[in-house]
Amino acid sequence: MGVVNLENPILRVTGVSKYFGKLKALDNVSVEIPRGAVTLLIGPNGSGKTTLVNVISGALMPDSGTVEFEGRDITRLPPHERFKLGIVRSYQIPRLFPGLSVLENVLIGRDGNPGEGMVSGILKGRWEEYETRATEDALAKLKFLGLLGVAEKKTSELSGGQLKLLEMARSTMSLKPKLILLDEPTAGVVPSLAHEMLALVKKMSVELGITFLVVEHRLDIAANYADYAYALHLGSVVARGRPKEVMSDPKLVEIYIGD
Repeated sequence: MGVVNLENPILRVTGVSKYFGKLKALDNVSVEIPRGAVTLLIGPNGSGKTTLVNVISGALMPDSGTVEFEGRDITRLPPHERFKLGIVRSYQIPRLFPGLSVLENVLIGRDGNPGEGMVSGILKGRWEEYETRATEDALAKLKFLGLLGVAEKKTSELSGGQLKLLEMARSTMSLKPKLILLDEPTAGVVPSLAHEMLALVKKMSVELGITFLVVEHRLDIAANYADYAYALHLGSVVARGRPKEVMSDPKLVEIYIGD
């Protein structure tokens, strides 16, 4: 795995806590996500992983603590403003449009179309080049992820694994994706495809310079493709470091055996 530099992380979460009534879902959580790396977020069910991702993406506001992205405090910034900064997320269950083709679903992920303006929409020259480049980029992403052959198919015709790959393709279509949050991208797929998907995540990190934070349960597979890892339990960070070191941490082993 690559060298991990935590001195200048792309994302820094400091002292974040989140309550749901009397339930403390996150308890003074602090993490630093190294730039250009693949970081795993692991832990048993109910440990706070998805809550933390929701706080980072802006879907939830923390009750205390801060979230900084590239040195900027984004703690109270809404999701669409974080998206503009380059923070993109996917979901465990792909949120796609079944009536559209694979290519059309990917194109929806591209922001900033000048043709959506009231005035610029009637000026063909303002948006024609944009749409041409967006389509070329979408086809390139589909080819990268092995979906070019199904570009014209409806999403209803795809397998579960292909739907996961399509969600990943769409998440990379922002004009400037910098940090992609993947929530259990390999859930429900066979081990061979899980390896393939996580290898593609690592390849995108290396070749496209995108930082990934990946929530995963399949630790035996994911550890082979990640650079760093955090383990959560009952809303607190209980281990951090290289993935295989974290997985062998006695505290984490005890937690999983106890569960």
